[in-house]
Amino acid sequence: MSKDILKLVQSADMRKSKSDKLIASYIERNIAELPFETAKSIAARLEISQMTVGRYLRRLGFDGLDELKTALRRGGRSNPAWQIKGSLDRFQDDLRDGKFLAGLLQQQVENLGMIYELTTAPQWQQTIDALISASEVYVAAYQNVRGIAQYFAAQLSYTRSRVAFMDGLNGTYAELLDGAVEGRVLFLHDVRRFAAKARPLAEEARRAGVKVILLTDEFCPWAEEVSDISLVIPGSHGPLWDGAATMTAVMDLLLSNLIVVLSGKVGERVELLTRLQDVFGDFES
Repeated sequence: MSKDILKLVQSADMRKSKSDKLIASYIERNIAELPFETAKSIAARLEISQMTVGRYLRRLGFDGLDELKTALRRGGRSNPAWQIKGSLDRFQDDLRDGKFLAGLLQQQVENLGMIYELTTAPQWQQTIDALISASEVYVAAYQNVRGIAQYFAAQLSYTRSRVAFMDGLNGTYAELLDGAVEGRVLFLHDVRRFAAKARPLAEEARRAGVKVILLTDEFCPWAEEVSDISLVIPGSHGPLWDGAATMTAVMDLLLSNLIVVLSGKVGERVELLTRLQDVFGDFES
């Protein structure tokens, strides 16, 4: 039954409006957690009305979330979070005792499990191939994720040449969009609240023949519309500020994958950069 539901929410008829896409993406990526949700909690997470969630569920063919939960139970889908055992039992005990950080840690563990699923999806290998074959890679990000995107760009430059982080201060992004070099890739990072410049940059890049990789969260309603490859990670559902752990984990896994694939080429580049560091004295000997 869960496969039938996923097929429905992935259909064009169920993804027409912005709210459709938000709800469909949420169900698709959190179907194992739906038994613990209410229409009110889903509406709060997505910042839409409870009535909008109810209308969407009726279009799916269910008279409310409880009917959808019943269908999922009959489908026999297990919750993968329950399959985590061993040392994590302590955190489960803490969670039952109401210890706040245990709850946050549980969320991080579940998010990492979803990231593993992402690494087995076709778009993961497409991202690896694009980052290797690109003539130039430009990384862009805004606001709170800007810092970790700069970290990714710096680390990526140790695996291959011609990598740059774009800050957009020139007001044109001409270094990416001028068409002077074929085979460029834009790796754009953005999460809710989405930056006003992110979508126009992706659209202009594709118009200029640049391949766009978008790393974003489940709340992005336009990911597939503006990118060639979209890597969608779990969004923040905690009571505090958005955290960077999930996105940073994706970046580190991408870098590790690239190092393994490029192998000796990375070693040669690291040797070159290490020698240059010694020449210019930026690091202790």
